[in-house]
Amino acid sequence: MAPAVMTVSQTQCIVCSGSRRSTFARAVLTPLPFSGKAATLGKRSVMGVALSAGTLALVPNATFASETFEPRMTLFSDRKNLFRLEYPADWEYVNKAGATLLLRDPTEKYAHIGVTMSPVKISSLAEFGTVHDIGVKLVKAEAAKESTVPGGVTLVSEGERNGLTSNITFYDYEYCLLTTHGNKRVFNSVAVHDNVLYIMNAQVRQKGENSEPDVVAALLRGVVATFDVGPAAT
Repeated sequence: MAPAVMTVSQTQCIVCSGSRRSTFARAVLTPLPFSGKAATLGKRSVMGVALSAGTLALVPNATFASETFEPRMTLFSDRKNLFRLEYPADWEYVNKAGATLLLRDPTEKYAHIGVTMSPVKISSLAEFGTVHDIGVKLVKAEAAKESTVPGGVTLVSEGERNGLTSNITFYDYEYCLLTTHGNKRVFNSVAVHDNVLYIMNAQVRQKGENSEPDVVAALLRGVVATFDVGPAAT
């Protein structure tokens, strides 16, 4: 069997530690081709509210290569809040209350990636339910929003994975959301570590009710796979 062809690309790394942020560059080998804590929340209030509160993205050495689209990625590592992710290098930071991290595509205001953190009583996702149990609650919570069109939530996929370096369990969801403000493709990834619920939420505007996701949606799908939390991830 012929050896895998490797390409070397460079990503910018941003590391946060308390109030300090440092930036450096690193090389990434990419195989080609390949297509303050508030009141503690209880189990039932965690996923139905926090998951769908949805203003909110992910982890290590992932780059996304194709014949026509190969963005430069930046590694974000937060040593204080214990999570990391990679995101498109040209996306910008946005300050927003309640979001630990929020990034936005400067060319498309409806495309963003974010991370929120909430204290919880549970110590693992399994204590709350299976990936399907939580997916059902997520769909119901989104459907109950005033801005959601009746019958406007379609779950595209749900899955369970382990963090690439932490081995912590993550539940990942992708769904279409039809709202009075426009149609969206939404990606959620959730995990629990040390009684903290981490939620990554990424969204992009979808052109029509039945349209296929564009290249940004494909990128966000890849970003989800890089989300990781815990000391081992940072």
